[in-house]
Amino acid sequence: MRLFIAVNFNEEIKSRLVQIRDRIGAQTLRGNFSRPENLHLTLVFLGETPADEVPAICSIMADAQRTLSLREFTLDFTHTGCFKRRNRELWWIAAEKTDPALGVLAELRRRLTGGLLAAGIAFDNRPFNAHITLGREIKHSSPIVLPGEKITAPINRICLMKSEHTGGVLVYTAIFAVDLQREETSVLGDYNTQSAANCLAKAC
Repeated sequence: MRLFIAVNFNEEIKSRLVQIRDRIGAQTLRGNFSRPENLHLTLVFLGETPADEVPAICSIMADAQRTLSLREFTLDFTHTGCFKRRNRELWWIAAEKTDPALGVLAELRRRLTGGLLAAGIAFDNRPFNAHITLGREIKHSSPIVLPGEKITAPINRICLMKSEHTGGVLVYTAIFAVDLQREETSVLGDYNTQSAANCLAKAC
């Protein structure tokens, strides 16, 4: 199964991201734009992963949070841009590189990838570039111009996501999640109480 570890967003944040996505879409000739339910920030891309490795991945996620004792925080998405690939572009939104919250995410990723390495689980180890993909394969005839934007997104949960095509549509499904600590409690969310067996059953 095709897996990745990600931060998902609530409906309010996704609605604001869609507004930016649509502004880009209005200025393009064509493109493949992210569906609202698929908007996320990838922490670690695992790719094709054997089902029997899923329980270990779930444990690594829980251990990373337990070791860091992270509390929920916010990340300000203020910067849009694109990666150029031949004559098409992938457009994204990201935080400024000077945002201290990016350092928190980077440390979380280091803990996750360290656990994966120790367990012998394969993952994409390219440098971490925290962003939300808004659209791929975008082609336009004149420069895309976007107004300044600031979206303050709460970061309060990391999810193990399964990616699959269903009826020709790309679908992302959370099969396990770990909550960051809330200010009023140090108890992790109910997803984190799943046993490894339940985690595997949900993945299959």
